[in-house]
Amino acid sequence: MLLLWPCLIFTAGCAQARPQLAQASQAQACQPAQAEAADAMVDKLDDWPAVDRFFKAYRQCDDGYIAEGSSDAIAQLLARQWDTLPNLQALIRQEPALRSFVLCQINTTLDSDELDRIKRNATESCPSDGASLCADLRLTAEHASK
Repeated sequence: MLLLWPCLIFTAGCAQARPQLAQASQAQACQPAQAEAADAMVDKLDDWPAVDRFFKAYRQCDDGYIAEGSSDAIAQLLARQWDTLPNLQALIRQEPALRSFVLCQINTTLDSDELDRIKRNATESCPSDGASLCADLRLTAEHASK
């Protein structure tokens, strides 16, 4: 739960809001070719393995319009493909920093209907082994709604 608060306070960009994410990107700057590839990949973030690949390859580029695109894609997964949450949980077990990345994507740039659906899913349809993640998703969506 402690990892949630920096993201709640600073939602402008995950690398800036999460020092551990900036460290995890090994202090790499986003190179122009990487930004181009990240931008192209944002349109293909249609499942959790794709989000994981994006996170591993391009997290240093998740800022500005790229961050808006990744936020929208992740919100779509959480709002409309909630039944795939166990896939996200499995990936988080392998790469714990992915959790912070996903939580940072739930922010004020998202549509209020999507935020409401994420809150409802996290409250009403949480997998039995996902209580902590669901609580963080709900709290983050509530904060972004304000």
